[in-house]
Amino acid sequence: MDPEERLKRLVKDTGKVNYVYSGFEINVSKPTLFPWYKVFNQLTEIGQEVWISKMEGKISIISKPRV
Repeated sequence: MDPEERLKRLVKDTGKVNYVYSGFEINVSKPTLFPWYKVFNQLTEIGQEVWISKMEGKISIISKPRV
């Protein structure tokens, strides 16, 4: 299964996964139900660096390939 599909299956309806510039942007809509560990584990297993930010009250996870 490709990484984007795997992330979408993990996140389900707790957020939205977008493929952006060889990485991912995940907008978390239900932080108390979001599978934090599974998502971070998946991203790091596929060689992504991860950043977390909060804008306008919403949490976003951004990743890019490790160089």
